Amino acid sequence: MKNEATIDANTDWEMITAQLPPGWRELAVEMGLVRDQPRQLGAKIHDIEPILRLVLYQAGNSDSLRATVARAAAIGLLSLSHVALHKWMKKLGAYLAELLCQMVATATFAAERWHGFDVIAGDATTVQRPGSKGTTARVHYALRLADLSARHIEITDEHGGETARRFSAEPGELWLLDRVYANPPGVSSIHDRGADLIVRVNRATLPLYKRNEKRIDIMSQLQTTRDRERTHECRAFVHVGDRKIPGRLIWVRLPENKAAQARKRAERESEGPCDADTLFAAEFVVVFTTVVQGLTAKQVLTLYGARWQVEVDFKRSKSIRELDTLPNFRPETIYSWICAKLLLQAVAVRIASPALAFPPRAIDLRDVDLDFEILTQTPLLAAAS
Repeated sequence: MKNEATIDANTDWEMITAQLPPGWRELAVEMGLVRDQPRQLGAKIHDIEPILRLVLYQAGNSDSLRATVARAAAIGLLSLSHVALHKWMKKLGAYLAELLCQMVATATFAAERWHGFDVIAGDATTVQRPGSKGTTARVHYALRLADLSARHIEITDEHGGETARRFSAEPGELWLLDRVYANPPGVSSIHDRGADLIVRVNRATLPLYKRNEKRIDIMSQLQTTRDRERTHECRAFVHVGDRKIPGRLIWVRLPENKAAQARKRAERESEGPCDADTLFAAEFVVVFTTVVQGLTAKQVLTLYGARWQVEVDFKRSKSIRELDTLPNFRPETIYSWICAKLLLQAVAVRIASPALAFPPRAIDLRDVDLDFEILTQTPLLAAAS
């Protein structure tokens, strides 16, 4: 007879699988991950379910691979070595990405919807091992949002800085980057490869200029913006040596309730006293883009904000619970790990929202207009925490 803990665990697992796309078992067979083999051959895996359960558990907790397989054996789920689990994680990335695509309607990011651009989201996160007083490693990654395939996965030590120069952009791509990447060399590295970008503006690191080479006073622009929820833009140039990279400065003032939240967040994140300019600027979402035509200002802001629908907000939520233990430092395994965390995030959103959870249905980004909750980078799990 199963104990109560096992029953509760199975009940929780059934709630999770209820949110997965129909045919998630069959998909694993179609992709050749599992095969129907005679029992006498001794194959341990006849169904993707126990492996998926282990991978999602490992991604959602800080347990090592060894601890994960030990726990699985203890509850009678599956007897597997940590080496075997690692091998499964290496080959499970495409499967997890396909499940995630079906859940979050990533066709919204198809090139034809965005003036032919192949939309790429780049980011990075730090990892601290238990007991460490500083950064142990940094994960630099980029995902193609139309299918959530890995565009770039790189693991560095604590000295591996976050820079757009790590990403080998290609013509036709549109990169969505956070403010840490906002600097002239970063803009240049994307632009010089024939790609475009939308980057959150950092006033301290990304000086912007008018056509007459006079520097744009961004604070003055914001201070003259009285209306809220209406997009504004002006032509802007990034100077890199003797070259000028053309683009657009685009901004919107948040509604009052979101602005108040943004000011509070700025105060929390400030290492010292928060000055008046910082508090005022917190009321705005300001981006620079090298896309000079084809996308309206509102589309640019919507596209930038929508990245948070499919991208784990690592820096704030630390991916569901903790991010203390990488499965290892191999890129293909990290890809599975990232996709598993994204999948857990999508499942949690559905469970937290009855309208989505019963019955399960895709999160359709086509309904996203100018969602200020997304633009201000509120973690998707906030409703479930």
